[in-house]
Amino acid sequence: MIKEIHIKLKGFFMAIVLLLLSASQIYPQQDIKIKGKVTDEKGEALIGVTVRVKGKTTGTATDPAGNYTIQASPSSTLVFSYVGFNAREVKVNPSGVMNITMTGDKVLEEVVVIGYGTAKKKDLTGGLAVVGKEQLSMASTPNLMDRLVGQVAGFTITTSNAAPGTDQSLLIRGENSLSATNAPLIILDGIPYSGSLNDLDPNIIDNLSVLKDASAVAIYGSRGSNGVILIQTKRGMKGKPQVSYKGQFGVAEPMQRIQVMGPNEYIRLQQDIGRLKEGLSGDQLDPIAGNIISVSERENYAKGITHDWQDYIFRRALTLDHQATIAGGTEATKYLAAVSSLSQEGVVYNSKLSRTIISANIDQTFSKWLTTGIGTQFSQREDGGITPNIEHAIKQSPYGKYKDEFGKYVPEPMEYSLIANPMRNVDAVQDRTNRNFFLSAYANIQLPVKGLSFRSNYGYNYRSNFTGTYYGRNTFDGKIVSGKASINNGHYNDYNWENILKYDREIGNHRIDATGLFSMQQTKEISASQGGEGFVTDDTEYHMIHGAARVLTPSSNLTETAMLSYMLRVNYAYKGKYMATITGRTDGASVFGKNNKYAFFPSAALAWHIGEEGFIKNNLGWVNMLKLRASYGANGNQAITSYRTLDRLYSTIKYIWGDGGTAVNTAYLPGDGVGNPNLKWETTYTTNVALDFSLFRNRLSGSVDAYLSNTKDLLMIRTVPVMNGYNRIWDNIGQTRNKGIEVALNTVNMDKRDLRWTSSVNFFLNRDKIVDLRGDKIDDINNNWFIGKPLRVFYDYYMVGIWKQGDEFQYTDADGNKRDIQTGAVPGSAKVEDVDGNGYINEKDRKVIGSRRPSFTASIGNRLTYKNFYFSCLVNGVFGTWSEDNLANIGSWTFGITNYVHGANYWTPENQNADIVSPGYNNNLGHGYYKQVSYVQVKNITLGHRFGQKTAGKVGFSAIDLNLSVNNLHTFSNTRQVLNYDNGWMASYPTARSYMLGLNLTF
Repeated sequence: MIKEIHIKLKGFFMAIVLLLLSASQIYPQQDIKIKGKVTDEKGEALIGVTVRVKGKTTGTATDPAGNYTIQASPSSTLVFSYVGFNAREVKVNPSGVMNITMTGDKVLEEVVVIGYGTAKKKDLTGGLAVVGKEQLSMASTPNLMDRLVGQVAGFTITTSNAAPGTDQSLLIRGENSLSATNAPLIILDGIPYSGSLNDLDPNIIDNLSVLKDASAVAIYGSRGSNGVILIQTKRGMKGKPQVSYKGQFGVAEPMQRIQVMGPNEYIRLQQDIGRLKEGLSGDQLDPIAGNIISVSERENYAKGITHDWQDYIFRRALTLDHQATIAGGTEATKYLAAVSSLSQEGVVYNSKLSRTIISANIDQTFSKWLTTGIGTQFSQREDGGITPNIEHAIKQSPYGKYKDEFGKYVPEPMEYSLIANPMRNVDAVQDRTNRNFFLSAYANIQLPVKGLSFRSNYGYNYRSNFTGTYYGRNTFDGKIVSGKASINNGHYNDYNWENILKYDREIGNHRIDATGLFSMQQTKEISASQGGEGFVTDDTEYHMIHGAARVLTPSSNLTETAMLSYMLRVNYAYKGKYMATITGRTDGASVFGKNNKYAFFPSAALAWHIGEEGFIKNNLGWVNMLKLRASYGANGNQAITSYRTLDRLYSTIKYIWGDGGTAVNTAYLPGDGVGNPNLKWETTYTTNVALDFSLFRNRLSGSVDAYLSNTKDLLMIRTVPVMNGYNRIWDNIGQTRNKGIEVALNTVNMDKRDLRWTSSVNFFLNRDKIVDLRGDKIDDINNNWFIGKPLRVFYDYYMVGIWKQGDEFQYTDADGNKRDIQTGAVPGSAKVEDVDGNGYINEKDRKVIGSRRPSFTASIGNRLTYKNFYFSCLVNGVFGTWSEDNLANIGSWTFGITNYVHGANYWTPENQNADIVSPGYNNNLGHGYYKQVSYVQVKNITLGHRFGQKTAGKVGFSAIDLNLSVNNLHTFSNTRQVLNYDNGWMASYPTARSYMLGLNLTF
């Protein structure tokens, strides 16, 4: 009975289940419309994110504003995936609105550009660093390189001249060459770029990669011997046209001024100079009755008229920057166009920059096997103007005459020709225009063999520069010659054509990525200049030089170069754990002799994902990624002046003629250098070992690199006896060594629902030295090159103290005669080091004081986001660089003309324990003053707010971003009296502190 009931109930339940299943088939669950926006951690829209229903193959992608729409069941799950970000699975919200924030898995899955291709960052075998949009947006400046300072370990950016529109000095892993260039190669959208980085709009840059070791740069051969910077600009995306605007308004001022003496302090200094150097006393030291200051100064002293000359040369400067972009496209055609306009005043009077940039690109897919694209950029920069002499301004007397009774600048305010009025030539006319046109085009063909493709790249870069200058009679230089004019013109053409065959297949556990390259480059540069003096009128300015009374010697130049290259690179990976890269490149360059035009440069690299091995993966769960890398390779350097391998003719050269050595002038005879047909490539051999890691669920990630570079066959000038008719020849002689350590760390300090805080730390230590010079083991004192010492050094007498009253100033020589230990030394003089220990000072007591390059650099950046607010801060430090000590230089100027030593603790008979020499010190040795300097700069602070989509929509926009940033806020240093810490000289163009207000709109 019970059994029967059980069977019946079981049948009943089975019938119910079948009935429900049938009903579900007859009445399926109704799909609903889901829409929303996908953004990154900073709230920026992500374009092209794949959105699909889990378990189904169909889906959609986000548009340029990050929006998407999809049909899905209320009980389903949506999957969001995007290259370089962690995929997300989110259950459908019945409300139909789902805004998603995606976090980047940048350590493990980021796809980076490696040159002639891309790769996941975890699969790299070479050393490179990537700077993405997030890092580029940390600093709001119109200069691209300013945004990169402190962002990449081993990448040094030096702004020796901070004037708007001036290029910075770039170094990757220090210097290897003494005479050839050490600047890295710039690759823009896959094409070598020879123009100025000031001609690029930072807002159009999508990402940037810095290639460092021999394996990473080997594909670029000799052009990449000093490292490579790959710049990718933004491209169009599928979606409806999207218009965006970025605007900035800023105010800038010198980050700091030189602390000059006040009127009373200046008079005291002149009195001390008078009594200690000139032996004056009594009324002779009186500012009116005496002669410690000039007649002009006495007039202003009597009237109480003083000047702070920095008020005349420095100013608050305005910056206005606009950029508009339109982007969009279809599945087949994608486009982007942008225009930007920059008007930037410099913080020094008369300095300015006006820049217009137009960019456009289009990518066209004709079929599954053919894709083409073209991109262009045109820029025009105008930055003319004669600026005041900063050095003369900070040395000028506060009582010097600024203008005469007619309102004209007084040429010599102190009646001293070596310290002139800094403004005396600012009324000159100078027009300077630079134009740059860059074109890149490609065609990519998928060949009928699986994994095989062919790509052809063409690039053209045209640059022109024009400078027209006229010093009229209203300027000091023009008045004495009745007007002076000059014109300089230059035109540069650079053609590149590259053909690339690529094979990329994954077969089982094996992956092969092979790239073959054939490329050609040709350059042509033409320049000319003309000048004249003595004009009837100033009205014609520089436009009628032929009418000058004295036409100065014109000059012109033509330079052509060519390069031919072949390259093969093979990347191999097994099970995603073991990777190898082998590269070989042959370059031929026209700048070398006929016997050595071609050279072969090989490299190899290995990588091991040790974190994927079971003994780590199964036991150390906190290790997300651990990879060892090692590479070795050779790179050449051919960046020398053309025609060094040829015998050259010069006009009006003195030529040694006959046995008597008679010097005669001739029209064209061999010049001071002779050609060397055996001149060959300067070659650097680099070993690199590294560890990449990601730990604690990617909370801590980074890399540590150590490298050693040996550069041989240095391209240098060797002197030869002048009786040959020339005195020098270019040759391959000498060797340098360069080694260092790089550390790059990234941390996720906090990651909550509304708050995310990340940090980045970079550390770079580099040591270089000269191993050999010309094979004779003899130092080159004229160029400050010393075997066993760093490449760039100070060589001089070194001050170790101050001679004091009561010191022993003489010694007894071997003959019993009394002689000066240091010629001319008296109390208050600089006491220099007795290097050779012989008891007295002579020329053998000069020594290498220290390197001009820092001992190490470090930086730390922080980024925080809280809801729609974001904040970033970058601090950069330079430590242990030797520089001239401006403050200690009180005794080195003729007649004591110096006004920049405010607060100086200088020696006087009443101040015996001073640390600066007496103002009466006569520097017979002509030595300088040096100090090991360190400084830490708050490079940038940015605070911004992104308004919600609903708020933005109310005023007709899809996105609004308002931000405020401060650049170069402050510098902490152990030295002062510096306008630009990258330069160190007291009178360099000052670093500007700028306050920028930015507004970003998306329509």
